[in-house]
Amino acid sequence: MRLIVAATALLLASASAMAADCTHPTVIQLAPGATSATVESGAPSEMVDCYQVTASAGQLMSVTIAGDDSDAVFAVFAPGWEASCSAIGDCDVTGDQLSVDEATTWSDAAPASGAYLIVIDNSRSDAEYKLTVAIR
Repeated sequence: MRLIVAATALLLASASAMAADCTHPTVIQLAPGATSATVESGAPSEMVDCYQVTASAGQLMSVTIAGDDSDAVFAVFAPGWEASCSAIGDCDVTGDQLSVDEATTWSDAAPASGAYLIVIDNSRSDAEYKLTVAIR
């Protein structure tokens, strides 16, 4: 597994107002010319945070998450995923999961072009996290 350290500027966004369930994930867009973006969470909650990022087949994708308590973890799903969420924020996601469960880092070539889903579980923590996505 290789991690990419982005040499270009990071697009910083505050997720506290943007955190979304998996049926309406927050879209992460890389700034023009950038190869990575970082999202800073708001206060932890009992619900998952879901983000969507678009990549083309063959592009190298890297996802990392860091926080003060190192409790935040994620799962990455390939294009074609489907999500169903209840009114209280419980979500079931089906599809091809690319990362291991409870990952803190993941890197691989994108198997297909389309929208990838990143599901964050930070329910065991009382700390904020930073999610960095790099695509080359």
